[in-house]
This record gives sequence, C-alpha cells and structure tokens, in this order.
Amino acid sequence: MVPPASLKSWSEGDRRMSEILFTPWEGNDERPLPPLEAVGGKGHSLYWLAIHGFPVPPTWVLSTTAFELALQRAGLREPIAEIERTILSLEDDWAASQEALEALEPLRRQVATALQRVALPDQVGRALEKLVLMPTQWAVRSSATAEDSLRHSFAGQFLSLLSVPSGITLWEAVRQVWASTFGQKALTYCAQNRIPLPKMAVILQPMSPITAQDRSGVIFSHSPVPTLPGVLIQVAFGTGEVVVGGYGGDLYSVQGDEVRVQPMPTTHIQVTGSGGYTMRATTPPGPALTEAEARQLATLALQVSERWGGPVNIEFVWRADQDPILVQVRPAK
Repeated sequence: MVPPASLKSWSEGDRRMSEILFTPWEGNDERPLPPLEAVGGKGHSLYWLAIHGFPVPPTWVLSTTAFELALQRAGLREPIAEIERTILSLEDDWAASQEALEALEPLRRQVATALQRVALPDQVGRALEKLVLMPTQWAVRSSATAEDSLRHSFAGQFLSLLSVPSGITLWEAVRQVWASTFGQKALTYCAQNRIPLPKMAVILQPMSPITAQDRSGVIFSHSPVPTLPGVLIQVAFGTGEVVVGGYGGDLYSVQGDEVRVQPMPTTHIQVTGSGGYTMRATTPPGPALTEAEARQLATLALQVSERWGGPVNIEFVWRADQDPILVQVRPAK
C-alpha cells in the first residue's frame, strides 16, 4: 500500500525518474507527489506528509537513479543479477536455502564493499555539492523501493545514520546506506519473502544534536495491544533507540480524553554529540510525556490516519521547547 492517490503522481515519469536529488517541499509548493520508484517508500511517505501539511523536517532524497549510477560505475550489475537469480530460485527447503545463502556470502560481501568504496558518479557529486558544504549535521536514512510497504516493511534491514557531519563524511554515509541494500539481513529477508532486491534512495535531513531532553518514539494510530486500546504511543528520551530496539520506552494509551500510562523505565538512553557521534546518557527523571502532550500526538496520528485512509504507524521526534515533527509513516495491518 502507498499513500492514497489524493494527489496525482508525476506523469512525466521518465524525466523525473532521471532526477538525481529531490528537494524539500515548501509551504505553497504545487509540485505533485514524486514516484515511489524514484524516492523509495520512506521518502514517498515523507513527501506525502509534507504535501498534506503535516510537520516534517526539511527532506532531500537522493534518488534511485543515483544508486543505479553508482552500481554502473562500480561494475556490479552482473554480480547483483547473480545474487538475485539465486534468491528468487530458492525452494522451501530451509537447510538448502541456508546453504545457498552461505554460498552467496563472498559475492554479497564483494558487492557491499565495492559500493562502500565506489567513487561518486559526477552527476551525484554535483547534486550533493551544496549540501556537503552546509554547516549542519545530517540524518542519513534508507528509503528502498519496497521499504515501509504493507506487505514488506523491511523494518530494521537497512542502515540509517544520525548526526552525520557535512563534508566528505556525508558522502561516506550515503555509500554506507547504499551498501546496506546488500547486507546479510536484507538478502535473507528478500530470500524468505521471495522478492527481488529493492533499489535504494537515500533521505538527507539536516539536524542538530539530540539531547537527553528530546523525545523520540512511535505512534500507532490503532493500538495493536488489546489491553491498551485507542492510540498507542511508545516514547523515550534521546534518540529513541530503546523504542526501536523493543526494550524500553513508556507506553501511553489515549482514548478520547483518557490517558493511561505504563512506564517502561531504562537507566540509560542514547544521544548524539556535536562531533557527529552517539553516546550514552542517563535517563532524565519523570515521564517522557505529559498527558496533554500524549493527547496532542494522538490527535496528530488520527489526522494522518484519516487522510491516509487507514491505520498507520508514525515515527516522531519532539525536541525540547519545540513542536513534534514526523519522520516516518507507514501503513499498519
């Protein structure tokens, strides 16, 4: 499932598929939604949120065309075709499939390593030259063409990086995200689901360091937990890695005006430093959200769900003394 077609996707598909870098949406922007095949599932949904007026960070997307140019420069088309042929030919025999995947491992490593070292194609370098000079840090996130779909979420299969400094480090981060397309986990996921390897776009979002007072988490517009009905929010201080990892984060069940809280305390959280690295910090005392903040997030999630046309899961960041922003939305089963 992709966002509902309340806005036409770009009709000049061939030309727009060749675009290297898609730029952020402005408040009065009249451009239509770019094709999923160009910006990947995560990028497509972020632009959908922006077009519909929901709060998202400024978002550039390095398209799948850039990824294809990198594969071409690295001479990887034939090795990748061999990997894909093997994956799609696997049978239901688990032992035989594992043996085939193990036999692919040297070729998989060869492809991933080549992408990490590939010289950026000229068109890609020109597209990124202004961004690498911006005095900021970046969130560099995967946006594969099959990512965040209803049938195949690819949750946790690809690489995303926070607080990446500008300059050459940004280029290196892009290469790492490209290479994660051929990570061991991603190939196993494709093999288990009998699906082709996706193409990779890369999301680039400027950011400042995440502190211990910032909050990050996930909102389920329709709670998957029967004992916690309504809108369910799982949230933690810092980068929210305890939420993504599934081992922490307070739970808030919001149904109408009623807010129920189930604390899941952790002693340490993750934050990012000014030098572009992550580090541990002590969890601040008290709940991550007030009841009023939980209601605000629940209202926002229901608005997104109504516009989307079905239940959604939303990732958010709420900086201290700022309004919440949405950094990802995907359909929920």
